[in-house]
Amino acid sequence: MRTIGKITAIGGFSLIVAPALLAINGLLDNASFTTLFIAGFVLIIVSSSNRARSTQQQRKLD
Repeated sequence: MRTIGKITAIGGFSLIVAPALLAINGLLDNASFTTLFIAGFVLIIVSSSNRARSTQQQRKLD
């Protein structure tokens, strides 16, 4: 389960960084950049909340 969270976080990070680099160079318009940025941000939030939930469950088992 942790692997899925890590992959989600990496995917979210790349959805923020790659479009930002393209937008800086003028290869991506602002609307597309905003959409991809929001999607990446949501993926990072989801992965961090899943990680926190799995940590809490693991503490209960210990």
